[in-house]
This record gives sequence, C-alpha cells and structure tokens, in this order.
Amino acid sequence: MENISTGLKWVIGVIVTILIIAAAVSIYLVINGYFNRAQEQTLAQTKLINQAEFSSYDNKDVSGQDVINASTRYSGRPQFSVYIDTGENRTGFYAKNNYTICYSIPTGSDLLVDLSTKACSYDTKRQVDVSTMQDQTNSVYYINTTAVFVSKTYKDKNGEVRLIEFSQK
Repeated sequence: MENISTGLKWVIGVIVTILIIAAAVSIYLVINGYFNRAQEQTLAQTKLINQAEFSSYDNKDVSGQDVINASTRYSGRPQFSVYIDTGENRTGFYAKNNYTICYSIPTGSDLLVDLSTKACSYDTKRQVDVSTMQDQTNSVYYINTTAVFVSKTYKDKNGEVRLIEFSQK
C-alpha cells in the first residue's frame, strides 16, 4: 500500500511539473507574440517619423531660405544629397556635405536613387557650401532667400529619402 501511495505522489508530481512547464511555455509564446507586434509597430512609427521630416520638401514650393536651411540641416547626414538648380545656374550644383556624396537625379520610370552612382565623386567643384550660396557677388551659386523653388524628394529601393532636388521657378 505504501508503494502505491509513493507511486501516486511521484506520478502526481510529474504531472504537476509537466503542467507548470506547459503553462510557462504557453505564456512565453503569448508574450513573444505581443513583443514581436510591439517591435514591428515601433519600427513602423520610427520610419514614419523619419520620413515625416521630408514631407515639407515633397513636391512643394519653398523659399530660397528653405533651400539654404535644408542644405545646412542635411550636410551632416550620411548617404544624402541636396541638389539645387537656380535661374543663373541651370546645370545645377550640390550642397556641400560632410561625406562628399552626390547622388544623380533619377531618370528611370521608378525614380529610385541609385546609391552606386555618384554625380560628384571626382568633381568637387559641383559641391557648394552654404556661405557661397549666400554670397551675392557670386551670382552663379547665389540663392535669393525670397526666390521660389519647387522641391522634390527621391528615395532609394528601401524607401529611404536620399536626395532632395530644388529647382527655381
């Protein structure tokens, strides 16, 4: 009789242990699902916030001061270019940045920036610093702060904005 009692205690202990392990695994799976969903939502919100900063430059009319501000603001951003086409300089130029990156304006039907082509890797004269853009004696690169520019943003294949183009009206 004692052996049966000991055996029952042992079996009940094993069953309770299995139930505790099963409960822990099911709780882990439920929590892991919530964690993954929260992580996906956080990434989506981060991407939205990152792209929202460019909404003011997406097919909008902006002033020359906005062009200068964008040139200054994005000069320290890696893998990013600001292209400017003024009334005096129709060949255009790039705002100088810390990385000497100048992406070409996309011409294909998809309008995606090709990160492998650099428009000014060897031609540093096409990169102009902000002080030159504000110098009225240098009419080729001067940006009138009251002038109106049409702005366009271009993205790469990952959906990241890599280039802003400003064309004077």
